[in-house]
Amino acid sequence: MKPKRRRFVRWLGYAMAAVLVIAIGAGGYVWVSAQRTMNAMYEPLPSTKWVDPVFETEDEPEILPTNESAGPEEDIEEPAMEEEGEPPVVPITAIDRNPAEPLKISEEDVARLRSPSTANKEPFTMLLLGVDERPGDRGRSDTMILLTVQPRTGQAIALSIPRDTRVLMPNSGKYDKINHAYAFGGSALSVEAVERAFGVPIAFYMKTNMGGLIDIVDTLGGVDVNNERAFNYEGHSFPKGEQHLNGEEALAYSRMRKEDPQGDFGRTQRQRQILSDAVDRVAGAGTVTKLPKLLSHLSEYVRTNLTSGQMIDLITKYRSTSGNVQIMYLQGQGKMINGIYYYTITAEERRRIQSEMLKGLNSN
Repeated sequence: MKPKRRRFVRWLGYAMAAVLVIAIGAGGYVWVSAQRTMNAMYEPLPSTKWVDPVFETEDEPEILPTNESAGPEEDIEEPAMEEEGEPPVVPITAIDRNPAEPLKISEEDVARLRSPSTANKEPFTMLLLGVDERPGDRGRSDTMILLTVQPRTGQAIALSIPRDTRVLMPNSGKYDKINHAYAFGGSALSVEAVERAFGVPIAFYMKTNMGGLIDIVDTLGGVDVNNERAFNYEGHSFPKGEQHLNGEEALAYSRMRKEDPQGDFGRTQRQRQILSDAVDRVAGAGTVTKLPKLLSHLSEYVRTNLTSGQMIDLITKYRSTSGNVQIMYLQGQGKMINGIYYYTITAEERRRIQSEMLKGLNSN
Protein backbone atom coordinates (compact mmCIF):
# COMPACT_ATOMS: atom_id res chain seq x y z
CA MET A 1 0.00 0.00 0.00
CA LYS A 2 1.23 3.47 -0.87
CA PRO A 3 2.39 5.70 2.01
CA LYS A 4 -0.28 8.32 1.21
CA ARG A 5 -3.02 5.76 1.71
CA ARG A 6 -1.58 4.62 5.01
CA ARG A 7 -1.44 8.22 6.20
CA PHE A 8 -4.96 8.83 4.96
CA VAL A 9 -6.52 6.12 7.11
CA ARG A 10 -4.61 7.22 10.19
CA TRP A 11 -6.75 10.31 10.56
CA LEU A 12 -9.75 8.92 8.75
CA GLY A 13 -10.85 6.22 11.13
CA TYR A 14 -8.50 6.29 14.06
CA ALA A 15 -7.59 9.82 15.02
CA MET A 16 -9.34 9.29 18.32
CA ALA A 17 -7.58 5.97 18.81
CA ALA A 18 -4.17 7.64 18.76
CA VAL A 19 -5.25 10.09 21.45
CA LEU A 20 -6.75 7.41 23.66
CA VAL A 21 -3.82 5.00 23.40
CA ILE A 22 -1.47 7.67 24.71
CA ALA A 23 -3.99 8.66 27.36
CA ILE A 24 -4.22 5.09 28.62
CA GLY A 25 -0.42 4.80 28.69
CA ALA A 26 -0.09 8.03 30.64
CA GLY A 27 -2.30 6.50 33.34
CA GLY A 28 -4.06 8.02 36.33
CA TYR A 29 -5.20 11.58 35.86
CA VAL A 30 -4.96 11.55 32.07
CA TRP A 31 -7.01 8.35 31.83
CA VAL A 32 -9.75 9.94 33.94
CA SER A 33 -9.65 12.96 31.62
CA ALA A 34 -9.85 10.68 28.59
CA GLN A 35 -12.88 8.92 30.04
CA ARG A 36 -14.60 12.25 30.64
CA THR A 37 -13.74 13.34 27.11
CA MET A 38 -15.27 10.19 25.60
CA ASN A 39 -18.43 10.70 27.64
CA ALA A 40 -18.62 14.38 26.68
CA MET A 41 -18.33 13.54 22.99
CA TYR A 42 -21.18 11.02 23.09
CA GLU A 43 -24.24 12.20 21.18
CA PRO A 44 -26.61 9.39 20.10
CA LEU A 45 -28.72 9.42 16.95
CA PRO A 46 -32.51 9.09 16.99
CA SER A 47 -33.86 5.74 15.85
CA THR A 48 -35.05 5.79 12.22
CA LYS A 49 -36.70 3.13 10.11
CA TRP A 50 -34.61 1.71 7.28
CA VAL A 51 -36.01 2.67 3.88
CA ASP A 52 -34.95 0.70 0.82
CA PRO A 53 -33.07 3.04 -1.55
CA VAL A 54 -34.26 3.91 -5.04
CA PHE A 55 -31.45 4.83 -7.43
CA GLU A 56 -33.41 7.22 -9.61
CA THR A 57 -32.43 8.23 -13.13
CA GLU A 58 -32.38 11.97 -13.76
CA ASP A 59 -32.96 14.11 -16.83
CA GLU A 60 -29.92 15.50 -18.64
CA PRO A 61 -29.44 19.20 -17.76
CA GLU A 62 -26.51 21.29 -18.95
CA ILE A 63 -23.23 19.48 -18.25
CA LEU A 64 -20.27 21.41 -16.86
CA PRO A 65 -16.62 20.34 -16.46
CA THR A 66 -16.23 18.17 -13.35
CA ASN A 67 -13.70 20.56 -11.81
CA GLU A 68 -16.15 23.49 -11.94
CA SER A 69 -16.33 25.35 -8.64
CA ALA A 70 -19.61 25.14 -6.80
CA GLY A 71 -22.16 27.81 -7.54
CA PRO A 72 -24.40 29.78 -5.16
CA GLU A 73 -25.51 28.21 -1.91
CA GLU A 74 -29.21 29.01 -2.51
CA ASP A 75 -30.55 25.82 -4.05
CA ILE A 76 -33.83 25.48 -5.93
CA GLU A 77 -35.26 22.12 -4.95
CA GLU A 78 -36.73 19.69 -7.44
CA PRO A 79 -39.78 17.46 -6.92
CA ALA A 80 -39.08 13.90 -5.84
CA MET A 81 -39.43 11.12 -8.38
CA GLU A 82 -41.89 8.30 -7.89
CA GLU A 83 -40.64 4.87 -6.92
CA GLU A 84 -41.38 2.29 -9.59
CA GLY A 85 -41.78 -1.24 -8.27
CA GLU A 86 -39.90 -3.17 -5.61
CA PRO A 87 -36.39 -4.55 -6.27
CA PRO A 88 -35.97 -8.25 -5.54
CA VAL A 89 -34.69 -9.37 -2.16
CA VAL A 90 -31.17 -10.76 -2.66
CA PRO A 91 -28.19 -11.57 -0.41
CA ILE A 92 -26.10 -8.47 0.14
CA THR A 93 -23.12 -10.12 -1.55
CA ALA A 94 -25.06 -10.91 -4.74
CA ILE A 95 -24.81 -8.94 -7.96
CA ASP A 96 -27.93 -9.17 -10.07
CA ARG A 97 -28.23 -8.46 -13.77
CA ASN A 98 -29.44 -4.87 -13.55
CA PRO A 99 -26.55 -2.60 -12.48
CA ALA A 100 -28.91 0.36 -11.99
CA GLU A 101 -31.11 -1.35 -9.37
CA PRO A 102 -30.11 -1.19 -5.71
CA LEU A 103 -29.60 -4.38 -3.78
CA LYS A 104 -32.36 -4.89 -1.27
CA ILE A 105 -30.96 -5.78 2.14
CA SER A 106 -32.81 -8.13 4.49
CA GLU A 107 -34.12 -6.80 7.81
CA GLU A 108 -31.65 -9.06 9.64
CA ASP A 109 -28.70 -7.63 7.73
CA VAL A 110 -29.89 -4.05 8.31
CA ALA A 111 -30.20 -4.68 12.06
CA ARG A 112 -26.75 -6.30 12.19
CA LEU A 113 -25.02 -3.52 10.25
CA ARG A 114 -26.75 -0.70 12.11
CA SER A 115 -26.02 -2.16 15.56
CA PRO A 116 -22.74 -4.08 15.32
CA SER A 117 -21.04 -5.61 18.34
CA THR A 118 -17.60 -4.01 18.46
CA ALA A 119 -16.71 -6.33 21.33
CA ASN A 120 -17.13 -9.25 18.90
CA LYS A 121 -15.23 -7.48 16.09
CA GLU A 122 -18.26 -7.19 13.81
CA PRO A 123 -17.93 -5.05 10.65
CA PHE A 124 -19.45 -1.58 10.55
CA THR A 125 -19.89 1.58 8.51
CA MET A 126 -19.12 5.05 9.86
CA LEU A 127 -19.87 8.51 8.44
CA LEU A 128 -17.18 11.10 9.15
CA LEU A 129 -18.35 14.71 9.04
CA GLY A 130 -16.25 17.86 9.00
CA VAL A 131 -18.61 20.77 9.66
CA ASP A 132 -18.12 24.51 9.68
CA GLU A 133 -20.24 25.67 12.63
CA ARG A 134 -20.13 29.26 13.79
CA PRO A 135 -22.00 31.15 16.52
CA GLY A 136 -25.68 31.36 15.55
CA ASP A 137 -25.18 29.21 12.45
CA ARG A 138 -25.27 25.40 12.42
CA GLY A 139 -23.46 25.52 9.08
CA ARG A 140 -23.05 22.75 6.53
CA SER A 141 -20.90 19.64 6.30
CA ASP A 142 -17.83 20.58 4.28
CA THR A 143 -16.38 17.07 4.43
CA MET A 144 -18.28 13.76 4.25
CA ILE A 145 -16.44 10.43 4.19
CA LEU A 146 -18.16 7.06 4.30
CA LEU A 147 -15.94 4.40 5.86
CA THR A 148 -16.62 0.66 6.02
CA VAL A 149 -14.46 -1.50 8.27
CA GLN A 150 -14.14 -5.32 8.19
CA PRO A 151 -11.79 -6.37 11.03
CA ARG A 152 -11.84 -10.07 10.21
CA THR A 153 -10.11 -9.47 6.89
CA GLY A 154 -8.27 -6.36 8.09
CA GLN A 155 -9.75 -4.33 5.23
CA ALA A 156 -11.57 -1.02 4.97
CA ILE A 157 -13.12 1.09 2.21
CA ALA A 158 -13.28 4.90 2.31
CA LEU A 159 -15.49 7.00 0.03
CA SER A 160 -15.19 10.80 -0.12
CA ILE A 161 -18.58 12.38 -0.95
CA PRO A 162 -18.44 15.80 -2.66
CA ARG A 163 -20.47 18.40 -0.78
CA ASP A 164 -22.43 19.39 -3.92
CA THR A 165 -23.66 15.84 -4.63
CA ARG A 166 -27.32 15.98 -5.66
CA VAL A 167 -29.58 13.67 -3.66
CA LEU A 168 -33.19 13.27 -2.59
CA MET A 169 -33.52 14.63 0.94
CA PRO A 170 -35.23 12.20 3.34
CA ASN A 171 -36.96 15.01 5.23
CA SER A 172 -38.56 16.64 2.17
CA GLY A 173 -38.43 14.13 -0.67
CA LYS A 174 -36.92 16.89 -2.83
CA TYR A 175 -33.53 17.29 -4.45
CA ASP A 176 -30.77 19.25 -2.75
CA LYS A 177 -27.03 19.24 -2.15
CA ILE A 178 -26.03 16.54 0.30
CA ASN A 179 -24.10 18.94 2.53
CA HIS A 180 -27.37 20.82 3.22
CA ALA A 181 -28.63 17.79 5.15
CA TYR A 182 -26.56 18.92 8.12
CA ALA A 183 -28.05 22.43 7.97
CA PHE A 184 -31.59 20.99 7.91
CA GLY A 185 -31.24 18.20 10.46
CA GLY A 186 -27.74 17.92 11.87
CA SER A 187 -25.78 14.68 12.03
CA ALA A 188 -28.94 12.55 12.10
CA LEU A 189 -30.23 13.80 8.74
CA SER A 190 -26.73 13.62 7.24
CA VAL A 191 -26.53 9.93 8.16
CA GLU A 192 -30.02 9.27 6.79
CA ALA A 193 -29.29 11.13 3.54
CA VAL A 194 -26.11 9.12 2.92
CA GLU A 195 -27.92 5.85 3.72
CA ARG A 196 -30.64 6.67 1.19
CA ALA A 197 -28.18 7.86 -1.46
CA PHE A 198 -25.96 4.76 -1.42
CA GLY A 199 -28.03 2.02 0.20
CA VAL A 200 -25.52 1.18 2.94
CA PRO A 201 -26.67 0.97 6.60
CA ILE A 202 -24.58 3.24 8.84
CA ALA A 203 -23.79 2.29 12.43
CA PHE A 204 -21.67 5.21 13.64
CA TYR A 205 -20.82 8.81 12.89
CA MET A 206 -18.09 11.16 14.06
CA LYS A 207 -18.50 14.91 13.62
CA THR A 208 -15.67 17.42 13.96
CA ASN A 209 -16.19 21.17 13.96
CA MET A 210 -13.48 22.46 11.64
CA GLY A 211 -13.53 25.73 13.59
CA GLY A 212 -11.90 23.86 16.46
CA LEU A 213 -8.96 23.09 14.21
CA ILE A 214 -7.28 26.35 15.25
CA ASP A 215 -7.05 25.39 18.93
CA ILE A 216 -6.03 21.79 18.25
CA VAL A 217 -3.30 22.69 15.75
CA ASP A 218 -1.90 25.45 17.96
CA THR A 219 -1.80 23.08 20.94
CA LEU A 220 0.21 20.64 18.83
CA GLY A 221 2.65 23.37 17.80
CA GLY A 222 1.40 23.59 14.19
CA VAL A 223 1.31 21.11 11.32
CA ASP A 224 3.44 20.45 8.23
CA VAL A 225 1.88 20.18 4.77
CA ASN A 226 3.07 19.87 1.19
CA ASN A 227 1.02 22.27 -0.94
CA GLU A 228 0.57 21.27 -4.59
CA ARG A 229 -0.63 24.68 -5.84
CA ALA A 230 0.22 28.19 -4.66
CA PHE A 231 -2.81 30.26 -3.63
CA ASN A 232 -3.98 33.09 -1.37
CA TYR A 233 -7.01 32.74 0.89
CA GLU A 234 -8.52 34.72 3.78
CA GLY A 235 -5.44 36.95 4.04
CA HIS A 236 -2.97 34.07 4.07
CA SER A 237 -0.47 33.16 1.35
CA PHE A 238 0.32 29.51 0.67
CA PRO A 239 3.27 28.96 -1.70
CA LYS A 240 3.80 25.68 -3.48
CA GLY A 241 5.80 23.11 -1.54
CA GLU A 242 6.41 22.11 2.07
CA GLN A 243 5.48 24.56 4.83
CA HIS A 244 4.57 24.78 8.51
CA LEU A 245 1.14 26.16 9.44
CA ASN A 246 -0.28 27.50 12.68
CA GLY A 247 -3.95 27.04 13.62
CA GLU A 248 -5.41 29.98 11.68
CA GLU A 249 -3.34 29.16 8.61
CA ALA A 250 -4.35 25.49 8.76
CA LEU A 251 -8.04 26.42 8.87
CA ALA A 252 -7.71 28.72 5.86
CA TYR A 253 -5.65 26.10 4.03
CA SER A 254 -8.41 23.54 4.64
CA ARG A 255 -11.30 25.78 3.53
CA MET A 256 -10.27 27.02 0.08
CA ARG A 257 -11.94 25.29 -2.89
CA LYS A 258 -13.12 27.77 -5.54
CA GLU A 259 -9.59 28.52 -6.74
CA ASP A 260 -8.68 24.83 -6.78
CA PRO A 261 -9.08 23.19 -10.22
CA GLN A 262 -10.17 20.03 -8.38
CA GLY A 263 -12.81 21.83 -6.32
CA ASP A 264 -14.04 19.72 -3.41
CA PHE A 265 -11.59 16.93 -4.20
CA GLY A 266 -8.63 19.29 -3.86
CA ARG A 267 -9.91 20.72 -0.60
CA THR A 268 -10.51 17.25 0.83
CA GLN A 269 -6.92 16.33 0.00
CA ARG A 270 -5.61 19.39 1.86
CA GLN A 271 -7.77 18.54 4.88
CA ARG A 272 -6.32 15.03 4.87
CA GLN A 273 -2.80 16.47 4.95
CA ILE A 274 -3.58 18.60 8.00
CA LEU A 275 -5.37 15.92 9.96
CA SER A 276 -2.83 13.25 9.06
CA ASP A 277 0.07 15.34 10.36
CA ALA A 278 -1.96 16.29 13.44
CA VAL A 279 -2.49 12.60 14.26
CA ASP A 280 1.23 11.93 13.78
CA ARG A 281 1.97 14.68 16.29
CA VAL A 282 -0.61 13.37 18.76
CA ALA A 283 1.10 9.97 18.61
CA GLY A 284 4.53 11.55 19.22
CA ALA A 285 6.40 10.96 22.46
CA GLY A 286 6.35 14.63 23.43
CA THR A 287 2.57 14.97 23.40
CA VAL A 288 1.78 13.49 26.81
CA THR A 289 2.10 16.84 28.60
CA LYS A 290 -0.31 18.41 26.08
CA LEU A 291 -2.99 15.72 26.47
CA PRO A 292 -5.19 17.46 29.08
CA LYS A 293 -5.53 20.50 26.82
CA LEU A 294 -6.03 18.34 23.71
CA LEU A 295 -8.70 16.28 25.44
CA SER A 296 -10.46 19.49 26.44
CA HIS A 297 -10.56 20.62 22.80
CA LEU A 298 -11.79 17.21 21.64
CA SER A 299 -14.64 17.24 24.14
CA GLU A 300 -15.68 20.65 22.82
CA TYR A 301 -15.38 20.09 19.08
CA VAL A 302 -16.01 16.36 18.45
CA ARG A 303 -19.33 14.50 18.68
CA THR A 304 -20.04 10.83 18.01
CA ASN A 305 -22.51 8.07 18.84
CA LEU A 306 -19.62 5.76 19.74
CA THR A 307 -19.73 4.93 23.43
CA SER A 308 -16.54 4.93 25.49
CA GLY A 309 -16.57 1.12 25.43
CA GLN A 310 -16.87 1.05 21.64
CA MET A 311 -14.01 3.53 21.27
CA ILE A 312 -11.80 1.28 23.38
CA ASP A 313 -12.87 -1.69 21.24
CA LEU A 314 -11.71 0.21 18.14
CA ILE A 315 -8.32 0.77 19.77
CA THR A 316 -7.81 -2.80 20.90
CA LYS A 317 -9.59 -4.87 18.24
CA TYR A 318 -9.78 -2.96 14.95
CA ARG A 319 -6.27 -1.60 14.46
CA SER A 320 -5.37 -4.18 11.80
CA THR A 321 -7.55 -2.38 9.25
CA SER A 322 -5.39 0.76 9.38
CA GLY A 323 -2.88 -0.73 6.95
CA ASN A 324 -5.27 -1.94 4.25
CA VAL A 325 -7.67 0.69 2.98
CA GLN A 326 -9.25 0.90 -0.45
CA ILE A 327 -9.88 4.53 -1.44
CA MET A 328 -13.00 4.99 -3.60
CA TYR A 329 -13.93 8.09 -5.54
CA LEU A 330 -17.43 9.06 -6.58
CA GLN A 331 -17.59 9.34 -10.37
CA GLY A 332 -20.04 12.02 -11.52
CA GLN A 333 -20.56 15.17 -13.56
CA GLY A 334 -20.94 18.83 -12.75
CA LYS A 335 -24.31 20.15 -13.95
CA MET A 336 -26.29 23.38 -13.81
CA ILE A 337 -29.91 22.76 -12.79
CA ASN A 338 -32.15 25.84 -12.58
CA GLY A 339 -29.05 27.99 -12.27
CA ILE A 340 -27.56 25.96 -9.38
CA TYR A 341 -24.41 23.83 -9.60
CA TYR A 342 -24.65 20.17 -8.56
CA TYR A 343 -22.39 17.14 -8.70
CA THR A 344 -24.65 14.46 -10.17
CA ILE A 345 -24.16 10.69 -10.10
CA THR A 346 -25.93 7.99 -12.09
CA ALA A 347 -27.98 5.10 -10.76
CA GLU A 348 -25.24 2.76 -12.00
CA GLU A 349 -22.62 4.65 -9.99
CA ARG A 350 -24.72 4.50 -6.82
CA ARG A 351 -25.12 0.76 -7.35
CA ARG A 352 -21.36 0.35 -7.84
CA ILE A 353 -20.67 2.09 -4.54
CA GLN A 354 -23.32 0.07 -2.71
CA SER A 355 -22.09 -3.25 -4.11
CA GLU A 356 -18.43 -2.62 -3.29
CA MET A 357 -19.13 -1.48 0.25
CA LEU A 358 -21.57 -4.28 1.06
CA LYS A 359 -19.15 -6.84 -0.35
CA GLY A 360 -16.42 -5.46 1.89
CA LEU A 361 -18.65 -5.61 4.95
CA ASN A 362 -19.74 -9.15 4.13
CA SER A 363 -16.25 -10.61 3.57
CA ASN A 364 -15.25 -13.46 5.85
